[in-house]
Amino acid sequence: RTVIAHTKALDPTRPVTYVTDVNYALDRGAPYVDVICVNSYFSWYHDPGHLEVIPLQLMAQFENWYKTYQKPIIQSEYGADSVSGLHSVS
Repeated sequence: RTVIAHTKALDPTRPVTYVTDVNYALDRGAPYVDVICVNSYFSWYHDPGHLEVIPLQLMAQFENWYKTYQKPIIQSEYGADSVSGLHSVS
């Protein structure tokens, strides 16, 4: 909150954003920014190999973020990076 307030004080004409991959209900930064950037890894680290669930999970995620914070959302990353054994290719 302090960093975001300082950033806004430096230039109140520009929106402030940040990136998170935390569940919307647990996130602590979203209330203070203007735009929320979300990194998602559905069917990568969660439900690996089940590509059919991606649209449902993404839609639910974005609806929950927007319902909770009423702010613009950007999908900033999807499925990048990998840890051996924590994903699979269908």
